[in-house]
Amino acid sequence: MNKLKGVSQIEGKERRFIESCFRVLQSKNAQLNVSFESPVEGARVINEFIASREIEQKEKDKMALFLIDEAKQALLPLDEFSWIKDNERACYFVWASIYLHYYYSAPSHPAIVAPGQQPTHALLYNQLSLKNNPSDTMERFDEVVKYFDRIPQPNKWKLDLIAHLKGIWGHIFSSRKPFSWLEKDNDEQCRWAWEYLRKTDGYSSSKPMTYQFTPTSTAEIYLAIYAAYDTWIIDNGAKRLFKSDFSKAWQQKKLRDGRQGKKACSLVLHEDVKLKLDELAKTRKITLSQLVEQLIEKEHRLKDS
Repeated sequence: MNKLKGVSQIEGKERRFIESCFRVLQSKNAQLNVSFESPVEGARVINEFIASREIEQKEKDKMALFLIDEAKQALLPLDEFSWIKDNERACYFVWASIYLHYYYSAPSHPAIVAPGQQPTHALLYNQLSLKNNPSDTMERFDEVVKYFDRIPQPNKWKLDLIAHLKGIWGHIFSSRKPFSWLEKDNDEQCRWAWEYLRKTDGYSSSKPMTYQFTPTSTAEIYLAIYAAYDTWIIDNGAKRLFKSDFSKAWQQKKLRDGRQGKKACSLVLHEDVKLKLDELAKTRKITLSQLVEQLIEKEHRLKDS
């Protein structure tokens, strides 16, 4: 640790640590400018603040060491977030959970109120100067870490909340993927699915709510659909019904799209002719409709030649 005139110096290597130092000082009613461009600049502001105190050098050194210790203790190890860092759906689930929901404050468990205890709420996500619309998984991960850094709750409370969310995610992860037909890179399909969810958004509990999310790409729409579903608090029966209706709606859309430009045609054929058609279609690995279309097109070309 560097020292200047016998006073320990805060080192500006990590922005997360420097921001924690500022929060500790603010909690002690310190009056200083908390705006800084880089960790090095932030460290300089803090060191100048300590140096300006009208106390003995040895007290300044104690103040710096106390600040370093308090700032480090207020931060959870990044290992606590490793399970969401490389899992896009898990990361979106955690971010959406803390973005949408409120939690109880200490000394209660963040999600459980003890019998006879008057519940009070911890600060909400939007009270902590965090982004309402992170653009991708990396930004969402950063905002999740910042939420746990900034929320003024004991570390045990933070660890309990992570454990609570991890438990819910474990159930989601072990369950069958609800929308196996939904393709992450299929722009038309993802946009259709998003609009399907938005049709009655805000007016019905039969679908997950989407108005809180503003995805800006196909991949983000895909993740937002899952996040809306994963954080949807409703009984399992309603979720199963929604999954079934969602899948059926997509299959019906595909069927309608496949019939565009086509008309139904009812033919009555002799049994032996029908068997021959079936055999030809099987040999060519096409449907009966495709076979009939090919035969008619071929005859039509011969007529015109």
